[in-house]
Amino acid sequence: MNRGVTNGSLLTWASVGGGPAVLGDVLRLLRTRKVRIARVLYLMQSEDMPLPTESDLGGITLDRILVPLADPTHHRVIHDAVRDRILPRLRSLDGVLHVNVSSGTPAMHAVWLVLHAGGALPMGTLLWSAQRPRTGPTRIDPVDFPIDTYLAQIRRGATARPKEARFDPASRSARRRQALDTLARYARLPRAPLLVLGERGTGKTRLVETFVGPLKNRPKVITVTCGTLDPHLAMSMLFGHVRGAFTGAERDRKGFIEEAAGGVLFLDEVQDLERPVQRQLVRTLQDPERRFRRVGEAQERNADVEVVCASHLSFEALRKRLDPDLFDRLSLLLVEIPPLRDCREDLRDDWTRVWAEARSLEQLSPEAPWSAAIERALKGDPLPGNLRDLQRLALILMARGSTAPSVSGTEQGLLEWTALQARFHAAEQKGATPTDGLGTGTWDGRVRAFKRRLARAARREHGSYVAAAKVLGVSERMLREHAKKEKE
Repeated sequence: MNRGVTNGSLLTWASVGGGPAVLGDVLRLLRTRKVRIARVLYLMQSEDMPLPTESDLGGITLDRILVPLADPTHHRVIHDAVRDRILPRLRSLDGVLHVNVSSGTPAMHAVWLVLHAGGALPMGTLLWSAQRPRTGPTRIDPVDFPIDTYLAQIRRGATARPKEARFDPASRSARRRQALDTLARYARLPRAPLLVLGERGTGKTRLVETFVGPLKNRPKVITVTCGTLDPHLAMSMLFGHVRGAFTGAERDRKGFIEEAAGGVLFLDEVQDLERPVQRQLVRTLQDPERRFRRVGEAQERNADVEVVCASHLSFEALRKRLDPDLFDRLSLLLVEIPPLRDCREDLRDDWTRVWAEARSLEQLSPEAPWSAAIERALKGDPLPGNLRDLQRLALILMARGSTAPSVSGTEQGLLEWTALQARFHAAEQKGATPTDGLGTGTWDGRVRAFKRRLARAARREHGSYVAAAKVLGVSERMLREHAKKEKE
């Protein structure tokens, strides 16, 4: 295999036991493989580690990167350090990245393999391992690690469209990570409708387009915003019609179902469909062949299409808005995307991605501004608009400076953003009632409503009533009884 490249970069840990000579050996061995290295990213655990000489490097640029580790044998410590300090620097590298997995502890070796298999390293990255056998010359071998994970599938899509703000599947917060893991598992099941719930602005549409499509190996996603469909034409828009089916139907027309054939049909805000359309959709979803009829046509057709639905409503509110049969079909596989305020650990990563997507002028800094003031503002705000609140802040700060906002510009931008946020919060509170989500009526009625929500939420969080009962210290029977009770 010819792995020769021009102006490639080498990423390697500094060898504690072997010193700079190990780097020199690796560079020499790579040259025998016709690999040309122009830059070395030299990861050092401490500043007092010896540095390679000019003769070791032979004119190659050396970038020293300090990565202090509390424990170089702890996989999680190494992984988090590389993720936070190294991966962001790799986005701007030119040429092919080569990683020497030989230097360092066995845990460091494993982290490189995991990151590579998960698609965290730049596309086209090559791994190398220097071998020092007891007999025979030292050699360097390519590391073929052909494990394809769903993380790699998703990240390849992110690499192809780097300006899109999207969630990292390996999120820092436990709640988001659990939701994305569940979404990945469910998305791989063929012919099973999927329901995604989440507040407005949590990125449901982007998740369906960037997670579900690739995981189903169906890159085509037809997104239908159900609330924008004309109630009188919704049936025709979704299922299609034949010529003469109604006044104005001058020719046969495919509906969204047929247009999505071979891909994914995404029905956003599915509760906005009219009841007759919902009933017709039940017939299609319950059939493995996805059979349907165009308006005005007697013969059934079928379409090879996967169906995903989404709503900003809560589970209970959606159940009241949907046809019961349709709700039963859709709620079999349910994923709830948590709001940003419950995933504060991911805020800075989200902010970085939102800034990159909102950046419309080349003279604007490619790096998202960050300061103690911005951190306090984001962590102290309830962020009811979720990603849209971050988009608002990004646009305000960009308007404050043609490049990176100055300190005073950032402060003024934060004041503007805080004032706007306060207006949104006030408007939201004006439309809410003090007992939203806690039932209505008497004290007993509200307590029953809360217990019902708690029981159902515990079952979703822990996977079963048995597991939830064990964690909460109650009986499984009691949880099930509370979950089934309705408001009186």
